[in-house]
Amino acid sequence: MSDLISSQPPQASDFTFLDPNDRTFTPAEQEPLGQAEFFKLLTTQLASQDPLEPMDDTAFIAQMANFSELEMMSSLNDNFSEFTSLQQFQASQGYIGKKVTMLVDGADVTGIANGIEYRDGDTKIFVDGNEYDMSLVYKIEQP
Repeated sequence: MSDLISSQPPQASDFTFLDPNDRTFTPAEQEPLGQAEFFKLLTTQLASQDPLEPMDDTAFIAQMANFSELEMMSSLNDNFSEFTSLQQFQASQGYIGKKVTMLVDGADVTGIANGIEYRDGDTKIFVDGNEYDMSLVYKIEQP
């Protein structure tokens, strides 16, 4: 037991301190756990439990139910995002032939919408031969 407890208290140099005002620190972006990671954690948990005192089956079922609910919510969110993108594309078809105004790099760009394209989940608008993101449009008028 004496190996675990140091006879000397820790020194300030033993720790790394973060400045709360330091704006250069950006925490690593974490990926959400997927089904494979969940089952890996569950398998590890089951393999390392005490066989004489196994996990309560209600706790196990609750974990599975929580994961199932999380999986369904994630799928619903993905489907809703796709639906919203397609809805925006359908609505934007009425812009063709109209005078549109967009805010591009801080400046207004006005022109006649020549076409609309749906690509990779984004709706693009073609104005006077140039392609723009549909989210930049803020005004639509008759030409």
